[in-house]
Amino acid sequence: MNRRSGPSARHRARWPLALLGVLALALTACGGGEAPAAAGGEAGAASPAQFDAFEQVAPDAAAAELLPDAITQAGKLVVVMNVSSAPGKFYATDNTTVIGLNADLARAIGRVLDISVEIQDVQFDGIIPGLSAERFDMTIASMAATAPRLEVLDMIRYGEWGSSLAVAKGNPLGLTAETLCGHRIAVQQASIQADKRLPDLSAAHCEAAGLPKIEAVVLPSQNDAVLQLASGRVDGVFADTPVLAYATVQQPDKLELGAELNRSPVSIGLPKDSELTPAVQAAMQVLMDSPTYAEIFAKWGLADAVTAEPTLEVPTP
Repeated sequence: MNRRSGPSARHRARWPLALLGVLALALTACGGGEAPAAAGGEAGAASPAQFDAFEQVAPDAAAAELLPDAITQAGKLVVVMNVSSAPGKFYATDNTTVIGLNADLARAIGRVLDISVEIQDVQFDGIIPGLSAERFDMTIASMAATAPRLEVLDMIRYGEWGSSLAVAKGNPLGLTAETLCGHRIAVQQASIQADKRLPDLSAAHCEAAGLPKIEAVVLPSQNDAVLQLASGRVDGVFADTPVLAYATVQQPDKLELGAELNRSPVSIGLPKDSELTPAVQAAMQVLMDSPTYAEIFAKWGLADAVTAEPTLEVPTP
């Protein structure tokens, strides 16, 4: 299979209001009707009934033929993600089963390739080193395809979303993305918000105007950031829109969501020049050509986060 490249057709963001409404519906309607507990509560935030083995997805012989011999001999794909935040990747109520958008995509890819999938929970900043050391085969962890990551990873586009600011209900401090100077804003360690988005906002709106820079409070996960906001220890959270939209649906009396910024692709990651890349890209194309891909995104309230094709990302000047 030829690796695809080039821009995808962009879907216009209709978040956050549309996403909040879809999430509210999805979380009470899918998976047997049990709504997940509040984001930021105990692990096990959703019903195990939301687990899907995708037995209805037929293997694709052409895609499976692209699997490297080493993967075929191992008999499984080891897929890693930081299991820390709904609706992308979190634990079901059994505290063992990983569910969410990213977990569903991993299992569906496994079905297309006719190979079992083992999902491992790895802290976000340990994912890329683990891939580079070939301890894992791939990651689906809501990663943006930044230039530094593309130096060490193959990255295959699977969706699109941006970053949003969450604040306390009623926004008592009157915060927007342009007025965060001097405020404590929580971000996830090694995330694009911590490494690029928040520093860019601080440089443009604070330091350039001679104002105090934004004080980034760097935490292990986006869920930890939401907890700190709900308890009043930070002034806001800057994180992936789906995570914050989910959290505000679950805690409407405590949290409020602002506008989305920097909508961009999110990508599957594999070691650079991995022999597995063509097979995974082919599997994603099979899913996108079937109803399954859109159904997975809709299940988790992310119908507007789909992308047009599984582009193999390339660095941009």
